[in-house]
Amino acid sequence: MNRAAPVERVVYWIGVAALIWIVITFLILPLVASLHAAFFKDGSLVVGQIASELSRSRRVRAALWNTLWMTSATMVTVTIVGMFQVVVLEYFHVRGRALLKIAYATPLVFGGVVAAAGYNFTYGPSGAVTHLVKAAVSSLPQAWFIGWFGVLFTHTFLMTNFYYLFLRAAMRRVDYATIEAARSMGASEYTILWRVVLPAIMPTFLAVTLLTLYTAISSFAAPQVLGGRDFHMLSQMVLTLNSLRRPDMAALLALMMGLCLMALILLSQYFEARGSYVGGAKATAPIQLRKICSPIGNAVLHLFAYLLVAIYTVPIALVVLFSFAPAASIGIEVIPSSLTLKNYTRVFTEGSAFLPFFNSIVMSLVAVSAALVVTLFAVPVILGRRSWLTRLLDITFFLPWVVPSILLAVGLIVTFDSPNPLVGNAVLLGGYWLLPIGYAIVALPLMVRFLRAAFVGIDPAYNEAARSMGATGLYRYRRIILPIVAPTVILVAGMAFNDLLSEYPLSAFLYNVNNKPLPIAIVDSSLSVDPEQAALNLVYVNLIMVFSMAIILLAERIGLGKGPETTTL
Repeated sequence: MNRAAPVERVVYWIGVAALIWIVITFLILPLVASLHAAFFKDGSLVVGQIASELSRSRRVRAALWNTLWMTSATMVTVTIVGMFQVVVLEYFHVRGRALLKIAYATPLVFGGVVAAAGYNFTYGPSGAVTHLVKAAVSSLPQAWFIGWFGVLFTHTFLMTNFYYLFLRAAMRRVDYATIEAARSMGASEYTILWRVVLPAIMPTFLAVTLLTLYTAISSFAAPQVLGGRDFHMLSQMVLTLNSLRRPDMAALLALMMGLCLMALILLSQYFEARGSYVGGAKATAPIQLRKICSPIGNAVLHLFAYLLVAIYTVPIALVVLFSFAPAASIGIEVIPSSLTLKNYTRVFTEGSAFLPFFNSIVMSLVAVSAALVVTLFAVPVILGRRSWLTRLLDITFFLPWVVPSILLAVGLIVTFDSPNPLVGNAVLLGGYWLLPIGYAIVALPLMVRFLRAAFVGIDPAYNEAARSMGATGLYRYRRIILPIVAPTVILVAGMAFNDLLSEYPLSAFLYNVNNKPLPIAIVDSSLSVDPEQAALNLVYVNLIMVFSMAIILLAERIGLGKGPETTTL
């Protein structure tokens, strides 16, 4: 066995060299290239000139203004809806709480480009709800939902997932004894919520608010599908500038957005850390759900709680139902008069309909596999040899989480639009492989974070026992370490695969006619007036939702998705 040690050492250092090449070529270099494109041209510093051109562009100014006010409005509406959901689920007694939890959790599987397409199908010019409302209000414009209102509506009811996941957990950690003490001194329910509960959850609330702000600023799918011709946001403008052969302006605009978003992420991590410290208090008594004594107040609470249920579930129900309807009934009937499997049969048997789904499956599998190989090698290296190099690698792997995907996309375009010696003088832009490479890059942070935690949690006694019996490093890794972390590997691979199936911003920048992925097909079909395309689109949306639900169930089965439930249904 000892004879294998020199061979393992050689393989190890070859792997380290390959890891450094991957990091430099596909992470560091694209970011440096985007910075260079934003600041320099022909060796001269032109950032002032580019910034001046951006400021003079009417479309850029309009997109900036739209982004600013839409983000501000989103923060207000999401905070109202999100806080209402939290108090309904975790503070007040509302009948049918199990149904409310399921409905309010739907943005976890019905979000991003999937939700934008679903909302467009439900409320758009040919939507079932639009036909129903127009039957009662004939003066309603056919495109009433398209524009800023549709974007704000979509933001409001889809960005509450942070409240559902994190603020509910913080609420469950509030010590009920403090609430009882305030109540015994005559404090009203409003005073208790404002003066007792809110200060306890404030760190988590601030972190959730900043995450919502980050998501709203970088919103792409909702304005692309629902904004219409007149409402555009900055993410769309970066794509437009890149398509107009102005990578310098696109890079600078993406860089400015990136700096803003990075600041928000750092702030959210700061408040999240404080929330873990403050919110993890000595909560020994779970909150007892409080019933509103006033019949009118109780009725109003139930009314709004179930109104939200309708808002969340109606689009999903219509998407699922009409995916089984004949294409001829889409855009005409409010409820399909007949059901068929023809749409699903077309997707899986017709070449042109199956191709986007096939492309996304193949590219996501390739990206997840590549990212998994890199992560399973990199994490033991980072944890095993603590040095400046491993610390730098550790930080670098999280850059795709901090850097917005549009800035990364612009960097990949600028880096590989000409022969690059780091990839054998190949030109990757316009080819098949640049998009899977981008997918693998954005999948790395999720994998590194979860697998690092899994590796740290391994009892070192297992490794030491095998070492004392003469087992080589490769044997210990293959027979001891990998079986232990296998459940986490399966989970993170599934999570990353599911995310990539609906990844729209990176796809919009890097795809070409040879590898058109599912998110692009969904957006294109959403903007089409052809009912056949709409029927296929509904099938695409349902397939992604099924994958998302499968991943959630997998997380629950493995146990990594369970939190400390301190209240009863």
